[in-house]
Amino acid sequence: MQPKAVLKNVEAVDLVLVFQELNQIHFDAFLDQPVLQWNSRLRSSAGRFIPGSRRFCESVPARIEIASYLLEEKDATVLIRDTVAHEMIHYWLWVRQKPYGHTPEFLSKMKKMGTPRYNPVPRARSFKYVYSCSTCKKAFPTRKKIGLLACGKCCKEFSEGRFDLQFKLVLTQRLGRGRHGPGETV
Repeated sequence: MQPKAVLKNVEAVDLVLVFQELNQIHFDAFLDQPVLQWNSRLRSSAGRFIPGSRRFCESVPARIEIASYLLEEKDATVLIRDTVAHEMIHYWLWVRQKPYGHTPEFLSKMKKMGTPRYNPVPRARSFKYVYSCSTCKKAFPTRKKIGLLACGKCCKEFSEGRFDLQFKLVLTQRLGRGRHGPGETV
């Protein structure tokens, strides 16, 4: 579920209008409008292009998704516009049945349009857990709970590089807010 602040801003930036403007300026209105949508689950990238299907019987439209977290950024309109432009280049290549990755033709068009290669604000997910080695006390922050692992430094130093259960990493702290409430020491 998206935060209310984001929902208010979704209406402020109309992806269709951004697409139409960029299509007119940089593609001579060549591109048909794909499905344009916000995606609240995108965290490590600002946007993505999902090619459609060109099958005769099952036509599925292409899709451009833009990360809704961009709406919360200081320069939201610029970042959203740059991201839509970047994804439109992928779409333009796909429509022309060319390789639509970051090819030399993609990079050339991007440079011509003045679009950045990467958006500078992908969200870094915060760590949720801290595991520690009971021998050397080194801390290992993680985003997920981990299985049976041992401290590499201690295994190398004391067990000739082999896994040794005595250097097992132990969960010592839960960080941030999750199912367990605010951060807590285990």
